[in-house]
Amino acid sequence: MSIAQKLENLTRLIPGVAGYQDKENSRNTDKTIRLRLTEELLKLKGYLEEEKRFYTERKKLSVLPHLDQIASKLDQLGNLIKYAARGYRSFFDTYKYDLKKIQRLYEFDIGLFNHIAILQNGIKKVQKLRKDIVKLKNESYKFNLELDRFKDTFNERKEILIQ
Repeated sequence: MSIAQKLENLTRLIPGVAGYQDKENSRNTDKTIRLRLTEELLKLKGYLEEEKRFYTERKKLSVLPHLDQIASKLDQLGNLIKYAARGYRSFFDTYKYDLKKIQRLYEFDIGLFNHIAILQNGIKKVQKLRKDIVKLKNESYKFNLELDRFKDTFNERKEILIQ
């Protein structure tokens, strides 16, 4: 897939993203992508808050610590992404961009949004398990592991930027 196609895919996910090829907009593009990822994580947390209210109203409090742990991780991830350094000088300030690095960054960012889709499916599973607390607790454990994987994946992004 060409760089242009990857940029097109990314702009479908985040309208208004100019891309990393324009030196003037590179840092803004990076910030826009990170803010969009953060927004998606906050949406997931909002769905989770609805679930917490559901169980609280029904006095099924044993599940709340599991949901609180997920909510806490979503907050931590959102902050990690939102407040990550706004681009890396060595990547964004070079006179001539390395197109292979830009392509890797586009692929990586698209992969992050694909991972968000996995997290969205995980929340849907949690929502469907309202009648089975045991399965819900098991699913929340799996979801926590997926959040850990997302964090590890996001942390790999800076390796692309500093190489």
